Amino acid sequence: MRPVVLAIVTALLASLSGCGLLGGSSDDKAGPTDKVEKSTIRLGLLPVVDVASVHLAIQEGYFQQEGLDVKLINIQGAGAAIPNLVSDKADFDIVFGNYLSFFNSQAKGVAQNVEGLKFVADGYVAKPNTWMVLAGPNSTAKKISDLPGKKIAVTTKQSLAEVSIRSVLKVNDVDANQVTFVEMPYTDMGAALEANRVDAALLAEPFITQAAKNYGAVQLFDAASGPTAELPIAGYGTTGKFARENPKTIAAFQRAFAKGQEAAGSDRSKVEKLLPGYAKIDPQTAALVNLGGFPTRLEASRLQRIPDLMLEFGMLQQRLDANTMILANPASPGR
Repeated sequence: MRPVVLAIVTALLASLSGCGLLGGSSDDKAGPTDKVEKSTIRLGLLPVVDVASVHLAIQEGYFQQEGLDVKLINIQGAGAAIPNLVSDKADFDIVFGNYLSFFNSQAKGVAQNVEGLKFVADGYVAKPNTWMVLAGPNSTAKKISDLPGKKIAVTTKQSLAEVSIRSVLKVNDVDANQVTFVEMPYTDMGAALEANRVDAALLAEPFITQAAKNYGAVQLFDAASGPTAELPIAGYGTTGKFARENPKTIAAFQRAFAKGQEAAGSDRSKVEKLLPGYAKIDPQTAALVNLGGFPTRLEASRLQRIPDLMLEFGMLQQRLDANTMILANPASPGR
């Protein structure tokens, strides 16, 4: 009887394991999708170098390994995307954007109904020649002191671009209040400079290299220099409500994204290969672009520089604590 009993018990155990009651192979095959509350993430992005890590993480299967399917949606900038993010009919779950727009929206209370804005991940840190103010080939603005009375194109007013320019102008004793800021997509800035519709423009890569190569734009000054050196440029934000309701999804996104950041920061060639696809530039231009930093962790001390600059230039009425907007980092080493 013992062999019979053993056979029955073995069969029963196999059956229970197959049903998942003992944590067997059925659950393993189901994969990480069972561990996240929301498997499809709608992510708003700009076609800039800053987001190379997202495309790399998708290509390498990092998100898939975490049970996530990331759907990319093009945006013009965070200033326009954040109101959508916090609306009842949001097109996004997570949005990439410049930090100032996130802090500005938080200070104005536009996200109160969705438990505020929260930072999911740090995206990009400025390095030399990655956050540049360019002038057109025939512009009368040849140096910083020429800018009073001139028009400078930025993707969004009251944004990181504007505060960066104001900060650099201040240390050069130039009155930024005499400058007119004009909103314009990165994609239009090169042609606008060439046609003298604006006197200067603040661009990120690959648009810096494109504008110089295709439209003869010339460097006026580095917007990430002096008081704005190695400034945190942009990150990924969501609503407090989404983060509270989907903690496992957020953690999975952070882990996959951190791998993408690590890969982008350690191997330039991987970034170059991606740019012709999502940024729509030729391989020759991709080889020339300057890259910033790809941090793998959110650090309050680094992000605090942005609201402090905003307070200095009157964009905030009182100090905003960046730490209150930061979600926990993934459990992995970072830099």
